[in-house]
Amino acid sequence: MNNQGWESGEKMTESVRKQPLGIKILDWSVYLLAAAGAVCVMIGAQYLAVYALSIVTYVANINFSVLEGTVTFVYSIIAIPFLLLYLKLIRPKGTPLCMNGKLDIAQKIFIVVIAFGLMGIVTIYLIVANKIAASFTPLAEQVDDYYQSVDRYAVVEASEIPVFDHILNLIGVCILAPITEELTFRVGVLDTLLKKIHPVAAVLLSGVAFGVLHMQIIQVGYALLAGFFLGWVYYYTKSIRSTIVMHILFNLFGSGIQTFLESGIFGDMSAFIPEYNAYSLLAEFSLILPAIVCFFFLRAMYKNSIRIDTRALAEEAVVVMDHDDPVADFEPDENAPSPFASAKEKEETSGDTADEQA
Repeated sequence: MNNQGWESGEKMTESVRKQPLGIKILDWSVYLLAAAGAVCVMIGAQYLAVYALSIVTYVANINFSVLEGTVTFVYSIIAIPFLLLYLKLIRPKGTPLCMNGKLDIAQKIFIVVIAFGLMGIVTIYLIVANKIAASFTPLAEQVDDYYQSVDRYAVVEASEIPVFDHILNLIGVCILAPITEELTFRVGVLDTLLKKIHPVAAVLLSGVAFGVLHMQIIQVGYALLAGFFLGWVYYYTKSIRSTIVMHILFNLFGSGIQTFLESGIFGDMSAFIPEYNAYSLLAEFSLILPAIVCFFFLRAMYKNSIRIDTRALAEEAVVVMDHDDPVADFEPDENAPSPFASAKEKEETSGDTADEQA
C-alpha cells in the first residue's frame, strides 16, 4: 500500500479491522468532512465571484448577463489557489497533495482516446434522452432546460457580448474550470477518501458528488458517468494530469470550440460549424469501442505495476535477509575458559594456554 490509499484488492491492516465500530465511524466521518470541505471551497469561490462581479457591474451599469465567461474565469482564478491551500492544510505534513506521476506514451494515447470515446457515449445518452422526451413530457421539459443552460446564446445574442468575455469564456470553461473541478473532485474528494475506504466506494462517492453538483437533471446523468470514468483513470494512472487533460478535451471539443466559433469573433462561421460538428461526431462515435479497450488497458497496466512493485518488495526483503552473517565463519577456541567458570578456573586455564604456546 502506498501513501495515497488502498491498493486494489489489498485488505485493511489487522489493527484497522479490529478498531471498535464507534472509532471507525468517527474516523470515516473526519475524512468525509475533509472531502466535503473541498467541495465547499469550490462552491464558495463560485458565490464570491458572482457577488463580486454583480456589484462591479451594478456600479459600472453593465449588463451582468453578458459576462458569463468572466464569471467562470474569475471563479476559477479564486478557487484554484484556495483549493491548493485547503488541500495542503488537510494533508499530513510531508505528504504530496495528490498523485501526480508522469505518464508514459501509451497512457497519454489511452487518455486521449478515452476522452473522445466518453464524449461519444455522452452524445448517445443525449440522443436517448431526446427520444424518451418525445413521449414523456416531464423529461421533455428537463431536456429543453438543459439545452437552454448549455447554449450560451439562448438568452443573450453573441454580438451583445464583449470580445474579451468570449475569450475569457473559452479559457475559463475549457482550461481553468477543468483544473478547478479536478482539484475538487479527484484530489479533494477521491484522493482523500482513498486514504480511508476501498477504491470502489471512493470512486463511487466522488463520481456521485461530481454528478450531483452539476444540478441540472440531464447534465447530472452524464456527469455521473464521466465522474466514474475520471475517478478510475485517476486511480489507475496515479496522476492528476491524466484527468485534467481528459476534462479539458471533453469541455473543449464538447462545447468550447463550437461556442467560440458562434461568438462571431472570426465572422460568420455558420457554414463551417455543421461540418465541424459532423467530423467531431464521427471521431466521437468511432472511438467509443477503442476507448473501452484503452480503459481496460490502463487497468491492466495498473495491475501489472502492482505485481511488479510487490515482486520488487519481496526481492528486497530476500536481499535484506540474505546478508552476510558476521559470525558464519566463527570457530570457537576449545581452550577458551567457560564464561560460567570461576575466576580461579579461568586463571588456571589461561596459565595452561600460555604454557602450551610457550
